[in-house]
Amino acid sequence: MKQVALTILRWIGLVFLASILAWTGTGLAMAAGGWKNPPRGVFIEVEGRKQRLVCEGEARPGEPTIIFESGAYSAAADWGYLQPEVAKTGRTCSYDRAGMGWSEPSKAPRDPATLARELKALLNAAGEKGSYILVGHSMAGLLTRAYLSQNPQDVVGLVLIDAADPSAISIPEAQVWIKRYQRLARVGAGFAQFGLVKPLAPFYANRIGLSGIALKEKRRMFGAPSHMRASAAEIAATIDGAAVAMAADPYLKNIPVATITAGPVTPDRSAWKEAQARPARLSTRGSSINVEAANHTTILGPIYGQAVLDAIARVKRDAVADLSKSADRP
Repeated sequence: MKQVALTILRWIGLVFLASILAWTGTGLAMAAGGWKNPPRGVFIEVEGRKQRLVCEGEARPGEPTIIFESGAYSAAADWGYLQPEVAKTGRTCSYDRAGMGWSEPSKAPRDPATLARELKALLNAAGEKGSYILVGHSMAGLLTRAYLSQNPQDVVGLVLIDAADPSAISIPEAQVWIKRYQRLARVGAGFAQFGLVKPLAPFYANRIGLSGIALKEKRRMFGAPSHMRASAAEIAATIDGAAVAMAADPYLKNIPVATITAGPVTPDRSAWKEAQARPARLSTRGSSINVEAANHTTILGPIYGQAVLDAIARVKRDAVADLSKSADRP
Protein backbone atom coordinates (compact mmCIF):
# COMPACT_ATOMS: atom_id res chain seq x y z
CA MET A 1 0.00 0.00 0.00
CA LYS A 2 2.85 2.36 0.87
CA GLN A 3 4.52 1.63 -2.46
CA VAL A 4 1.28 2.43 -4.33
CA ALA A 5 0.95 5.73 -2.46
CA LEU A 6 4.55 6.69 -3.31
CA THR A 7 3.96 5.83 -6.96
CA ILE A 8 0.84 8.02 -7.04
CA LEU A 9 2.72 10.91 -5.43
CA ARG A 10 5.54 10.57 -7.96
CA TRP A 11 3.05 10.73 -10.82
CA ILE A 12 1.33 13.74 -9.30
CA GLY A 13 4.72 15.43 -8.94
CA LEU A 14 5.65 14.64 -12.55
CA VAL A 15 2.33 15.94 -13.84
CA PHE A 16 2.72 19.11 -11.77
CA LEU A 17 6.29 19.64 -13.01
CA ALA A 18 5.25 19.01 -16.59
CA SER A 19 2.41 21.51 -16.22
CA ILE A 20 4.75 24.17 -14.83
CA LEU A 21 7.26 23.57 -17.63
CA ALA A 22 4.52 23.70 -20.26
CA TRP A 23 3.08 26.90 -18.77
CA THR A 24 6.50 28.53 -18.59
CA GLY A 25 7.42 27.38 -22.08
CA THR A 26 4.18 28.76 -23.46
CA GLY A 27 4.78 32.10 -21.77
CA LEU A 28 8.36 32.39 -22.97
CA ALA A 29 7.35 31.42 -26.50
CA MET A 30 4.56 34.01 -26.50
CA ALA A 31 6.96 36.67 -25.21
CA ALA A 32 9.56 35.80 -27.85
CA GLY A 33 7.06 35.55 -30.69
CA GLY A 34 7.33 37.98 -33.55
CA TRP A 35 5.15 41.09 -33.75
CA LYS A 36 3.73 40.99 -37.27
CA ASN A 37 1.99 44.36 -37.17
CA PRO A 38 3.84 47.64 -36.67
CA PRO A 39 2.53 49.37 -33.54
CA ARG A 40 0.52 52.50 -34.06
CA GLY A 41 2.11 55.90 -33.74
CA VAL A 42 5.69 57.12 -34.00
CA PHE A 43 8.85 56.76 -31.95
CA ILE A 44 10.29 59.97 -30.54
CA GLU A 45 13.84 60.34 -29.24
CA VAL A 46 13.58 61.63 -25.67
CA GLU A 47 16.60 61.98 -23.38
CA GLY A 48 18.53 59.28 -25.23
CA ARG A 49 15.72 56.72 -25.50
CA LYS A 50 12.84 56.03 -27.86
CA GLN A 51 9.30 56.58 -26.68
CA ARG A 52 6.09 55.71 -28.50
CA LEU A 53 3.55 58.46 -29.14
CA VAL A 54 0.16 57.83 -30.76
CA CYS A 55 -1.52 61.01 -32.04
CA GLU A 56 -4.79 61.02 -33.98
CA GLY A 57 -7.08 63.72 -35.30
CA GLU A 58 -6.42 67.14 -36.78
CA ALA A 59 -5.51 70.17 -34.67
CA ARG A 60 -8.07 72.94 -34.86
CA PRO A 61 -7.35 76.64 -34.28
CA GLY A 62 -8.27 77.78 -30.79
CA GLU A 63 -8.83 74.23 -29.51
CA PRO A 64 -6.71 72.27 -27.02
CA THR A 65 -5.12 68.89 -27.67
CA ILE A 66 -6.48 65.98 -25.64
CA ILE A 67 -3.67 64.08 -23.86
CA PHE A 68 -4.56 60.60 -22.57
CA GLU A 69 -2.60 59.38 -19.53
CA SER A 70 -2.86 55.69 -18.66
CA GLY A 71 -3.08 54.02 -15.28
CA ALA A 72 -0.94 51.27 -13.79
CA TYR A 73 0.10 48.42 -16.10
CA SER A 74 -1.34 50.42 -19.01
CA ALA A 75 -0.21 52.22 -22.12
CA ALA A 76 -1.58 53.77 -25.32
CA ALA A 77 -3.40 50.53 -26.20
CA ASP A 78 -5.88 51.12 -23.35
CA TRP A 79 -7.24 54.14 -25.20
CA GLY A 80 -7.94 52.10 -28.33
CA TYR A 81 -11.69 52.74 -28.14
CA LEU A 82 -11.96 56.24 -26.65
CA GLN A 83 -9.12 57.98 -28.50
CA PRO A 84 -10.39 57.38 -32.06
CA GLU A 85 -13.83 58.61 -31.00
CA VAL A 86 -12.44 61.83 -29.51
CA ALA A 87 -10.10 62.25 -32.51
CA LYS A 88 -13.13 62.71 -34.77
CA THR A 89 -13.42 66.26 -33.44
CA GLY A 90 -9.82 67.30 -32.76
CA ARG A 91 -6.21 66.48 -31.95
CA THR A 92 -5.51 63.69 -29.45
CA CYS A 93 -2.37 61.96 -28.17
CA SER A 94 -1.68 58.92 -26.03
CA TYR A 95 1.68 57.33 -25.30
CA ASP A 96 3.63 54.55 -23.63
CA ARG A 97 5.53 55.69 -20.55
CA ALA A 98 9.21 54.71 -20.35
CA GLY A 99 9.57 50.93 -20.11
CA MET A 100 5.89 50.38 -20.86
CA GLY A 101 4.49 48.98 -24.10
CA TRP A 102 6.92 49.82 -26.90
CA SER A 103 8.84 52.59 -25.12
CA GLU A 104 12.41 52.01 -24.00
CA PRO A 105 13.05 52.08 -20.24
CA SER A 106 14.45 54.99 -18.27
CA LYS A 107 16.94 54.84 -15.41
CA ALA A 108 15.22 57.76 -13.69
CA PRO A 109 12.88 57.21 -10.71
CA ARG A 110 9.31 56.21 -11.58
CA ASP A 111 7.53 58.62 -9.23
CA PRO A 112 4.73 60.85 -10.62
CA ALA A 113 6.85 64.02 -10.63
CA THR A 114 9.45 62.34 -12.85
CA LEU A 115 6.81 60.81 -15.11
CA ALA A 116 5.20 64.23 -15.57
CA ARG A 117 8.54 65.77 -16.54
CA GLU A 118 9.09 62.96 -19.04
CA LEU A 119 5.67 63.60 -20.59
CA LYS A 120 6.55 67.28 -20.98
CA ALA A 121 9.84 66.34 -22.67
CA LEU A 122 8.04 63.93 -25.00
CA LEU A 123 5.45 66.51 -26.08
CA ASN A 124 8.14 69.11 -26.65
CA ALA A 125 10.28 66.71 -28.69
CA ALA A 126 7.27 65.73 -30.79
CA GLY A 127 6.27 69.35 -31.41
CA GLU A 128 2.85 68.83 -29.80
CA LYS A 129 2.25 72.27 -28.39
CA GLY A 130 -0.32 73.17 -25.75
CA SER A 131 -2.81 73.99 -24.57
CA TYR A 132 -3.90 70.57 -23.30
CA ILE A 133 -6.83 68.83 -21.70
CA LEU A 134 -5.49 65.94 -19.64
CA VAL A 135 -7.55 62.75 -19.45
CA GLY A 136 -6.33 60.30 -16.81
CA HIS A 137 -7.46 56.86 -15.69
CA SER A 138 -6.78 55.18 -12.34
CA MET A 139 -3.23 55.94 -11.11
CA ALA A 140 -3.08 58.74 -13.68
CA GLY A 141 -5.14 60.77 -11.25
CA LEU A 142 -1.78 61.45 -9.61
CA LEU A 143 0.21 61.74 -12.84
CA THR A 144 -2.09 64.28 -14.50
CA ARG A 145 -2.05 66.52 -11.44
CA ALA A 146 1.71 66.21 -11.13
CA TYR A 147 1.85 67.53 -14.69
CA LEU A 148 -0.62 70.31 -13.85
CA SER A 149 1.38 71.40 -10.80
CA GLN A 150 4.55 71.59 -12.92
CA ASN A 151 2.96 73.15 -16.02
CA PRO A 152 -0.19 75.06 -15.02
CA GLN A 153 0.12 77.30 -18.07
CA ASP A 154 -0.31 74.30 -20.40
CA VAL A 155 -3.46 72.74 -18.93
CA VAL A 156 -6.93 74.12 -19.65
CA GLY A 157 -9.05 71.17 -18.53
CA LEU A 158 -8.97 67.88 -16.65
CA VAL A 159 -10.98 64.67 -16.97
CA LEU A 160 -10.42 61.94 -14.38
CA ILE A 161 -11.77 58.43 -14.97
CA ASP A 162 -12.18 56.28 -11.84
CA ALA A 163 -8.96 57.93 -10.79
CA ALA A 164 -6.90 57.96 -7.62
CA ASP A 165 -6.90 61.16 -5.58
CA PRO A 166 -3.86 62.09 -3.47
CA SER A 167 -6.09 62.88 -0.49
CA ALA A 168 -7.22 59.23 -0.43
CA ILE A 169 -3.74 58.06 0.48
CA SER A 170 -4.47 59.16 4.06
CA ILE A 171 -7.45 56.78 4.27
CA PRO A 172 -6.28 53.74 6.31
CA GLU A 173 -8.06 51.28 4.01
CA ALA A 174 -6.35 52.84 1.00
CA GLN A 175 -2.92 52.54 2.61
CA VAL A 176 -3.50 48.84 3.24
CA TRP A 177 -4.66 48.33 -0.34
CA ILE A 178 -1.70 50.26 -1.81
CA LYS A 179 0.82 48.21 0.17
CA ARG A 180 -0.82 44.97 -0.94
CA TYR A 181 -0.86 46.18 -4.53
CA GLN A 182 2.82 47.09 -4.32
CA ARG A 183 3.69 43.60 -3.07
CA LEU A 184 1.57 42.01 -5.79
CA ALA A 185 3.28 44.14 -8.44
CA ARG A 186 6.72 42.99 -7.29
CA VAL A 187 5.63 39.34 -7.33
CA GLY A 188 4.06 39.75 -10.76
CA ALA A 189 7.22 41.31 -12.16
CA GLY A 190 9.23 38.38 -10.79
CA PHE A 191 6.89 35.80 -12.31
CA ALA A 192 6.96 37.66 -15.65
CA GLN A 193 10.71 37.08 -15.93
CA PHE A 194 10.01 33.35 -16.31
CA GLY A 195 7.07 33.69 -18.65
CA LEU A 196 4.53 32.78 -15.97
CA VAL A 197 2.23 35.77 -16.59
CA LYS A 198 2.14 35.83 -20.38
CA PRO A 199 -0.18 32.79 -20.86
CA LEU A 200 -2.91 34.73 -19.03
CA ALA A 201 -3.05 37.31 -21.85
CA PRO A 202 -5.90 35.68 -23.81
CA PHE A 203 -8.05 35.72 -20.66
CA TYR A 204 -7.18 38.98 -18.89
CA ALA A 205 -5.68 41.37 -21.47
CA ASN A 206 -8.98 42.64 -22.80
CA ARG A 207 -11.19 43.52 -19.88
CA ILE A 208 -11.79 46.93 -21.52
CA GLY A 209 -13.50 45.56 -24.63
CA LEU A 210 -10.93 46.60 -27.23
CA SER A 211 -10.81 45.42 -30.84
CA GLY A 212 -8.51 45.60 -33.84
CA ILE A 213 -4.84 46.53 -33.54
CA ALA A 214 -5.30 48.09 -30.09
CA LEU A 215 -6.40 44.68 -28.80
CA LYS A 216 -3.39 43.01 -30.43
CA GLU A 217 -1.11 45.59 -28.80
CA LYS A 218 -2.71 45.05 -25.40
CA ARG A 219 -2.28 41.29 -25.62
CA ARG A 220 1.28 41.66 -26.86
CA MET A 221 2.42 43.80 -23.93
CA PHE A 222 0.44 41.92 -21.26
CA GLY A 223 2.88 40.08 -19.03
CA ALA A 224 5.94 41.23 -20.99
CA PRO A 225 8.91 41.31 -18.55
CA SER A 226 10.04 44.89 -19.30
CA HIS A 227 6.46 46.15 -19.12
CA MET A 228 5.88 44.39 -15.79
CA ARG A 229 9.14 45.70 -14.30
CA ALA A 230 8.31 49.28 -15.24
CA SER A 231 4.79 48.89 -13.88
CA ALA A 232 6.06 47.54 -10.56
CA ALA A 233 8.50 50.45 -10.25
CA GLU A 234 5.70 52.97 -10.87
CA ILE A 235 3.39 51.32 -8.35
CA ALA A 236 6.15 51.23 -5.74
CA ALA A 237 6.46 55.02 -6.04
CA THR A 238 2.71 55.73 -5.87
CA ILE A 239 2.69 57.24 -2.38
CA ASP A 240 5.63 59.47 -3.32
CA GLY A 241 3.32 61.23 -5.77
CA ALA A 242 0.83 62.57 -3.24
CA ALA A 243 2.59 65.84 -2.46
CA VAL A 244 3.24 66.91 -6.06
CA ALA A 245 -0.31 65.95 -7.04
CA MET A 246 -1.81 67.93 -4.13
CA ALA A 247 0.23 70.93 -5.26
CA ALA A 248 -2.10 71.16 -8.27
CA ASP A 249 -5.15 71.88 -6.10
CA PRO A 250 -5.00 75.69 -6.42
CA TYR A 251 -5.02 75.42 -10.23
CA LEU A 252 -8.20 73.34 -10.34
CA LYS A 253 -10.43 76.26 -9.38
CA ASN A 254 -10.13 78.06 -12.69
CA ILE A 255 -10.28 75.16 -15.17
CA PRO A 256 -13.18 72.85 -16.05
CA VAL A 257 -12.86 69.47 -14.32
CA ALA A 258 -14.91 66.30 -14.75
CA THR A 259 -14.70 63.14 -12.66
CA ILE A 260 -16.27 59.83 -13.69
CA THR A 261 -16.32 56.95 -11.24
CA ALA A 262 -17.37 53.35 -11.80
CA GLY A 263 -19.20 50.74 -9.73
CA PRO A 264 -21.80 50.85 -6.99
CA VAL A 265 -21.51 53.28 -4.09
CA THR A 266 -21.25 51.00 -1.05
CA PRO A 267 -20.56 51.98 2.58
CA ASP A 268 -17.04 50.56 2.46
CA ARG A 269 -16.22 52.59 -0.67
CA SER A 270 -18.01 55.84 0.11
CA ALA A 271 -14.87 57.60 1.41
CA TRP A 272 -12.92 56.52 -1.66
CA LYS A 273 -15.70 57.73 -3.99
CA GLU A 274 -15.81 61.07 -2.18
CA ALA A 275 -12.07 61.46 -2.64
CA GLN A 276 -12.29 60.60 -6.32
CA ALA A 277 -14.84 63.38 -6.86
CA ARG A 278 -12.81 65.95 -4.88
CA PRO A 279 -11.09 67.57 -7.93
CA ALA A 280 -14.49 68.45 -9.40
CA ARG A 281 -15.53 70.07 -6.10
CA LEU A 282 -12.39 72.21 -6.16
CA SER A 283 -13.32 73.58 -9.60
CA THR A 284 -15.87 76.33 -10.15
CA ARG A 285 -16.94 74.34 -13.23
CA GLY A 286 -16.67 70.81 -11.94
CA SER A 287 -18.95 67.90 -12.66
CA SER A 288 -19.09 64.38 -11.20
CA ILE A 289 -20.96 61.29 -12.28
CA ASN A 290 -20.89 57.65 -11.22
CA VAL A 291 -21.58 54.85 -13.70
CA GLU A 292 -22.80 52.14 -11.38
CA ALA A 293 -22.98 49.36 -13.97
CA ALA A 294 -19.38 49.90 -15.14
CA ASN A 295 -16.19 48.75 -13.48
CA HIS A 296 -12.64 50.07 -13.37
CA THR A 297 -11.79 48.79 -16.87
CA THR A 298 -15.08 48.62 -18.78
CA ILE A 299 -15.53 52.37 -18.23
CA LEU A 300 -12.86 52.79 -20.97
CA GLY A 301 -14.66 50.57 -23.48
CA PRO A 302 -17.58 50.69 -25.93
CA ILE A 303 -20.29 49.66 -23.46
CA TYR A 304 -19.87 52.43 -20.88
CA GLY A 305 -17.38 54.77 -22.54
CA GLN A 306 -20.03 57.22 -23.70
CA ALA A 307 -20.04 58.75 -20.23
CA VAL A 308 -16.35 59.52 -20.65
CA LEU A 309 -16.86 60.90 -24.16
CA ASP A 310 -19.59 63.21 -22.88
CA ALA A 311 -17.36 64.44 -20.05
CA ILE A 312 -14.46 65.14 -22.43
CA ALA A 313 -16.79 67.03 -24.78
CA ARG A 314 -18.16 69.10 -21.88
CA VAL A 315 -14.72 70.01 -20.55
CA LYS A 316 -13.46 70.81 -24.05
CA ARG A 317 -16.44 73.09 -24.71
CA ASP A 318 -15.73 75.08 -21.54
CA ALA A 319 -11.99 75.16 -22.22
CA VAL A 320 -12.52 76.47 -25.76
CA ALA A 321 -14.77 79.20 -24.37
CA ASP A 322 -12.02 80.18 -21.92
CA LEU A 323 -9.41 80.28 -24.68
CA SER A 324 -11.71 82.40 -26.82
CA LYS A 325 -12.19 84.92 -24.01
CA SER A 326 -8.41 85.09 -23.47
CA ALA A 327 -7.86 85.72 -27.18
CA ASP A 328 -10.43 88.57 -27.15
CA ARG A 329 -8.72 90.41 -24.33
CA PRO A 330 -6.57 93.40 -25.43
